[in-house]
Amino acid sequence: MLTEINPPTDTRYFIVKSFNHDNVIHAQRDGIWATQEKNAEMFSEAFNTARDVILIFSVNKSGKFQGYARMESAPGTAEMPLWTKGLLWQSSGAFYIRWITICDVGFYHLAKLLNRMNEDQPVFIGRDGQEIDPETGAKLCSIVDEGRIQ
Repeated sequence: MLTEINPPTDTRYFIVKSFNHDNVIHAQRDGIWATQEKNAEMFSEAFNTARDVILIFSVNKSGKFQGYARMESAPGTAEMPLWTKGLLWQSSGAFYIRWITICDVGFYHLAKLLNRMNEDQPVFIGRDGQEIDPETGAKLCSIVDEGRIQ
């Protein structure tokens, strides 16, 4: 629940994209994630400066968010998960996450929720590692917490 995390001023929010559902399922089970190397510095900086870093997961082309998790360690602090074997991209190094809410929320519920950190586009538009402004991130997590399964 969003009440488990601190107010938005102490929290940073990021979209995390996955190439497939299986990787997200493994992350939900194991509490470990690895992202693209280009996100490593940004995620490390966020982890070291913010009280909470929230990662909101979306599988590419799913039209949904699959839930959100809190970063529990910086990139490079966990053993690489098995699903990263044979990846075609360089990894940030694995890190621990703690899932707060696991729930599919269709993007059509979020059309009016705009991300000030991405030219006021709808919050679901963004690349892997796209930061979300704190107010919008908190609202998005609240919607996921409501359990709108689509």
